[in-house]
Amino acid sequence: MALPVNGHCRICGNEGRLSFEHVPPRKAFNDQPILLANVERLRSGGHPDDYEKGGREQQKGVGVYTLCNRCNNNTGSWYGPAYVDFAKKGMEYVRASRSAGRFHLSLKIHPLRVIKQVICMFMSINGPKFQSIQTELVRFVLNREAKHLPGHTRLFAFYSIGDRSRSSGVSGMMQGLGTESFKSFVFSEITFPPFGFVLSFNSTPPDNRLTDITHFADEFSYNEERVVWIQLPVLPIYTFYPGDYRDRETVLKDGEKSLATEKQAE
Repeated sequence: MALPVNGHCRICGNEGRLSFEHVPPRKAFNDQPILLANVERLRSGGHPDDYEKGGREQQKGVGVYTLCNRCNNNTGSWYGPAYVDFAKKGMEYVRASRSAGRFHLSLKIHPLRVIKQVICMFMSINGPKFQSIQTELVRFVLNREAKHLPGHTRLFAFYSIGDRSRSSGVSGMMQGLGTESFKSFVFSEITFPPFGFVLSFNSTPPDNRLTDITHFADEFSYNEERVVWIQLPVLPIYTFYPGDYRDRETVLKDGEKSLATEKQAE
C-alpha cells in the first residue's frame, strides 16, 4: 500500500494530503503503464532511441501527486469528462488518417470545459509555487463560469500521433542568438497523444505552426456545447526537449552534422 503524499495543492495552495492527478485524465487513453525515460542519461549523451534504458515503469499512467482531494474531485467532475470526449473524438481522426500533415477538425465539444481541464493539467505539471504566481489561472479554473485566460498567456495546440509523450514546466528557449532574428520564448508544454498543448507566457509560441485555441476561453460559456472548426498541425515528438518538433530522421541528421562540426574544430 502506497504511503500518503503530503504537500501544497498546485491549484488552491492548501497544504495536506495530495491525490494522484492523471495528466491527461485517465480515460483519455492514460490508463496503461508507461515508461518514464531516464532524462539525465539522455542529457549525458545517450542515443535518443535508447530512452528505455534506465527508464522506470509507472503503473498508474502519466501523472503525479499534486492536488488536494477537493480540487481533484471538483475540477475532475467539472472539466474531465469534456476533455475525455475531446480526446476520443480527436483520436478518431488519427485512426482515420495517420499520414496527414494537418487536420481540419469539426468537433462538437464543450470548449470552455476543455480549456479549463488543459489549464488544470498545466497547474499539475508545474511546481507548487506556480499557483501563487499565476493567481489569475487559479481563479479561472476554480470558478466554473469564469471566462478569458489572463492577458499574458495564450494556449496553442497540435496533433501528436507518435508513441511518446512529454511534459515540461515553464521553460525558456532562444532562437537566433547573436543575430538580428533573435527570439526568446517562455512556455510550458504537455504532449500526450492525440494532442499536444503549449501555454505561452508573454511570448509567441516556440513553433509558428501551432494553432492558437485561446478563444475557447473567450467565446463560450460553461454549459455551451458547440461545433468548433480548428486546423491542427501534426507534429512529431522524439526528443525530451520542450518545443522541439523534429522527427527522428531530422534529429539524427542534425546530430551527425553537429559531430562533424566538432571534429573539424578540433
